[in-house]
Amino acid sequence: MALPKATTQEHINGNIDVFDFSLTDAEMSVIRSLDTGKGTHDPEDKAVEEGLKRFRIHD
Repeated sequence: MALPKATTQEHINGNIDVFDFSLTDAEMSVIRSLDTGKGTHDPEDKAVEEGLKRFRIHD
């Protein structure tokens, strides 16, 4: 993972400005409606278990 390398105050301020926004109640409502209550995967699903075996997690 690469970390941003801001060397000037202008660049640093530009990086911080990324967080200078707000969302309306309507926008937040839309975002909340996207949550289906399901995780990104089902840990009990055998296909997930088999797929994870392809990845080396520990030596």
